[in-house]
Amino acid sequence: MNYNHKKKIQIRFGDIDIMGHVNNGVQLSYLDLGRLDYFEQIYGQTINWNDAALIVAHLEIDYLAPILLKDKIEVHTCIHKIGNKSVSLSQNIVDTVTGDIKTTTSQVMVAFSQKLGKSIAVPETLKIRIREFEDTVIG
Repeated sequence: MNYNHKKKIQIRFGDIDIMGHVNNGVQLSYLDLGRLDYFEQIYGQTINWNDAALIVAHLEIDYLAPILLKDKIEVHTCIHKIGNKSVSLSQNIVDTVTGDIKTTTSQVMVAFSQKLGKSIAVPETLKIRIREFEDTVIG
């Protein structure tokens, strides 16, 4: 899988837990930053999340190795499937010095209308921009 989107993350002292590594909950925040940056990059500032938001409906996560305060990391994001009402994506937290994957995820995000209070079809504009950005997307 190709990861065309990479977001550098600055680890802060407050991210570290009593065991000396980045807390697993904080890693979810890093993934959020990666997703937000991904959509801002492909959709620009024209995106109106009030009309059609993408919300995380399913998330699987594997913590493969600890992340330490001095590590240099990035979040790599890739959408690999577009469905009618959802997109499937993968994200990795990667050590930029060693190339080691520290954390890996598989996610499904559902298009959701805050006005209607229910899921909706993924907007065509978003589908087009994802396909333009990604090398290989199913759907």
